[in-house]
Amino acid sequence: MQLTVFNAKRLCRKRKKAQGFTLLEITIALVILVILTIQIADLSKISRDYDLNRTSAAQVGDVKSLLLSFLQTNGYLPCPDTDNNGWENRTGSQCDAAKGKLPHLMLGITQNDASFQPYYYQVNARTTSAEIDDPINSASFFGTSTIPNFNLSTPPSGINAGNGNMVICDAAESQNCNISTGSDHFIEEAAIAVVVAFGNNSVSTWQQINSNSIHMDAPAEQENADGDAYFWLAKHNFADDNLTWINGYEAKYTLLQSSFQLN
Repeated sequence: MQLTVFNAKRLCRKRKKAQGFTLLEITIALVILVILTIQIADLSKISRDYDLNRTSAAQVGDVKSLLLSFLQTNGYLPCPDTDNNGWENRTGSQCDAAKGKLPHLMLGITQNDASFQPYYYQVNARTTSAEIDDPINSASFFGTSTIPNFNLSTPPSGINAGNGNMVICDAAESQNCNISTGSDHFIEEAAIAVVVAFGNNSVSTWQQINSNSIHMDAPAEQENADGDAYFWLAKHNFADDNLTWINGYEAKYTLLQSSFQLN
């Protein structure tokens, strides 16, 4: 009888011990599950960001092709859209502003990029002046007083990059992109038009642009939104912007493939 009671107590202790280990195992399993869930969420975000970036890069490439097609068909490049109606804004032949949104309806595309925000579009700074009608100025790629308003001698030509054009810094530059940047980090010094898709922070970037107060955390993103003559095709650990541009040589070559006469 004593042996039976002893065995019963021993069995009870084993069961309690087994139950304790089961709770511990469940706790460990839950912790592991939480960790795995966080890792999966991080990997999912990385995958989404990668896919967004690839889509955005492809889209800005398509925008460049459409701008060149517009030039080939019409003999000039459009001004920026400043009133958000999808069409360029100009008074007479002059652009109302050198920066704004892409005039998407003129190109036959939707307004928004992969981040569901408008494309930023900046053109030669002299397009808001009478220089837009003068073939000796790069602004004439946007002129409409005659079609085409530019010719083979229009800058850029040789060492003359042209007034009012924009500079693109390369991905190897890690400090800054401005007048103090070494020219060995310039991949383009004669961009007449630049298009930017701002990526994940497009909403806040456009809010700052519209309020004329640009304070971006990433120097490259600051540079691509501040409206000056410098843009930065930075590595994506510095910025997730995607940009494309057109220079005067591309514009001339495009028109040479058209029915327009380019002298």
